[in-house]
Amino acid sequence: RHPDLVVEVAHPKIIHESGAHILHHANLLSLRVTMATHPDGFRLEGPLASAHSAGSRTVLYEGPVRGLCPFAPRNSNTMAAAALAAPSLGFDNVIGVLVADLSLVDMHVVDVELRGPPGPTGRNFAVHTHRENPAEPGAVTGSATVAAFWCSLLGCCELPSRPGIQLC
Repeated sequence: RHPDLVVEVAHPKIIHESGAHILHHANLLSLRVTMATHPDGFRLEGPLASAHSAGSRTVLYEGPVRGLCPFAPRNSNTMAAAALAAPSLGFDNVIGVLVADLSLVDMHVVDVELRGPPGPTGRNFAVHTHRENPAEPGAVTGSATVAAFWCSLLGCCELPSRPGIQLC
């Protein structure tokens, strides 16, 4: 079925069971993912490999996620996941921003900004999340990522609808 209406105040169980399906039919206007870390935490390729910080905080890339992924394959996974989760926008309309920040020696910071269509008053629905993930200096992956990934795998084993882990 194709929903005509998505109510965003759903119970967490509904989001857990149907979140991906809901996002597939959502009419998002914009989705922007900003990833900031110390320059030593980047593993950049192509034209971004020669990008240099021009101060304490430098935007290395700002544009469609599709243009970023080939040049930052180890630093764009959150942005790629956002593009996949929002098929109404996809890789060409989800905006990725990569920021080198000299003050972020021991963490990665990810900000996600989402905007929906205007409501009856003309104002847009908006969500902004901010995540700080501790990381060893120069590390590509934050130290909390492994634990979160492991907990997600364990959670998959407990799903009554799909017990166990299935790899394709």
